[in-house]
Amino acid sequence: MALKREPTPAGAITELFDRLHDLHLDAGEPGVRQIATGIGRGVLSYTTVHNVFRGPKVPKWGHLELIVDQLGGNPEAFHVLWRAARLAELAIPGNQVAAASGPASVLSDDRPQEAVAAAPAAEVPGGRRFGFVLVTNRIPVHAHTTGNGVRSTCSAGLDQVFRDLVLQRQGVWVGWSRRDEEANGFEQTGGPPLMTVALTGREVEWHQEGQCSSTLWPLYHDAIERPEFRRAWRDAYRVVNERYADAVDRVAASGAAVWIHDYQLQLVPALVRERRPDLRIGFFLHIPLPPPELFTQLPGREEVLRGLLGADVVGFQRPRSVQNFVRLCADVLGLPVSDGSVDVGGRTVDVRAYPVSIDVGAIEGLVGQSRTRRRAQQIRAELGNPDVLVAGIDRLDYTKGIEQRLVAYGEILDGMRSVANPPVFVQVATLSRERVARYASLRERVDRLAGHLNGSYGRMGSPAVRYTNSALDFHEVAALYRAADVMVATPFRDGMNLVAKEYVASRLDDRGVLVLSEFAGSAAELPEAILVNPNDTDDLKDAILRAIAMRPAEQSRRMKAMRSRVRAHDSHAWITSVMADLDRAVRPV
Repeated sequence: MALKREPTPAGAITELFDRLHDLHLDAGEPGVRQIATGIGRGVLSYTTVHNVFRGPKVPKWGHLELIVDQLGGNPEAFHVLWRAARLAELAIPGNQVAAASGPASVLSDDRPQEAVAAAPAAEVPGGRRFGFVLVTNRIPVHAHTTGNGVRSTCSAGLDQVFRDLVLQRQGVWVGWSRRDEEANGFEQTGGPPLMTVALTGREVEWHQEGQCSSTLWPLYHDAIERPEFRRAWRDAYRVVNERYADAVDRVAASGAAVWIHDYQLQLVPALVRERRPDLRIGFFLHIPLPPPELFTQLPGREEVLRGLLGADVVGFQRPRSVQNFVRLCADVLGLPVSDGSVDVGGRTVDVRAYPVSIDVGAIEGLVGQSRTRRRAQQIRAELGNPDVLVAGIDRLDYTKGIEQRLVAYGEILDGMRSVANPPVFVQVATLSRERVARYASLRERVDRLAGHLNGSYGRMGSPAVRYTNSALDFHEVAALYRAADVMVATPFRDGMNLVAKEYVASRLDDRGVLVLSEFAGSAAELPEAILVNPNDTDDLKDAILRAIAMRPAEQSRRMKAMRSRVRAHDSHAWITSVMADLDRAVRPV
């Protein structure tokens, strides 16, 4: 190893180095002695040693733990210092360490304010505690304020379901508000109480856009796009999950029920259990859990599995994900398992499928309003009153199969050149994760494809595809559901796909046809839809043509069956099922 004299940084990093310096005289193994002695003499800088710890074969903390152990130190105590040092590093662009006084670093004035590390979670005024805590990656907070000067939570889809749940159980909602500039804090909004978790600009980049969007999301969706694996992202993921766990610790009453959601927070259950073993903890994964052959590619896979096993109840969308998780616990962790449970040191973790659903009553009420009916008629009129209106409503994501859908529709148009009034296709593709390169590339490809179809098959004043990236409010979505004769939801892989259920719930006339991917979780509950393999262009094209040609009596038969099933298994039934199991969880003695 080349020894290089560089200044040793201050603050948390200095304390880290001083502790190594205090131990270096007892070094026994030659490589460890060289590192420790170099630190002690001041000739090995943080940067040099940090690069050693980041080597391709040895995890950073694993290497440090070995060094400290062989130096005769206490690895657990040193781990606390290491976490503080890593948090300080996360706060600094480009990993250039500046003066730091601990986890909440005070850095030079020329550093961008958004990169300052977030402070620990704030205390609730009056020491207030709650018997129910909902934890999600983000809290859906409006940018505007109410007449009382406080922000209010939004009111659409699952966000509204969660809002109602927290209010009903007199609980608190923990999550990121997307207001990067603000610190952690407690808010009493126009709706449920909120404990907001602050993320720095660097953490948004490494945790949200890195580990979550570029590693976990593609891996969990069958590696449709190749996942990226980076150590800095994993470190940020761990730091952010710790901050959520700290927030839960501050707001949860003794014996409270805590319900944690989704892939962004998979370490939180175990971290909460470490802090608060008195709590009953549930976790729900909204996206598919991949089979072991894919999941085992994930660096730190054991940590993720043990993070989830911190819960008393682990929920998934479909039985296949339950099977994958139980098998992973047996194969990777060597734990005793049964069909629906895992034994963790004598503690039983229940593992079950809870298919997520929608608030059918709310959707039926909205669709039944006269303004929604008028808007649906207006949409069809604006499109030239077509005989058949085909629609797709998605986030712009490579898992949704939008490109393949447009290709198939282009082939349909190619065969209808002589048709006087061909079907009209509306594709809503709401932008998401625009700062992630592969999403920007996807947008360019879909834009070009839609432009090509309009140039090839569109007519004056009548484009072949009405394509928009605009985010529609839910009233506009409901009107489009009512206006569309055919809804196409054809993802390559989807945990559930609530658009399919929302379309079914909106069809008060028992008409309309749903074309649904067999790889969407909702396909198991909606077998009367036209199920399709979205990878097969011919199959997709034939399915859309069948939907266009389906007779009204057949439409009604299928839609009635689907509506009955969705109504029986709505969001209220989903919540009731999960909460009943969580409430039955055995509290630690």
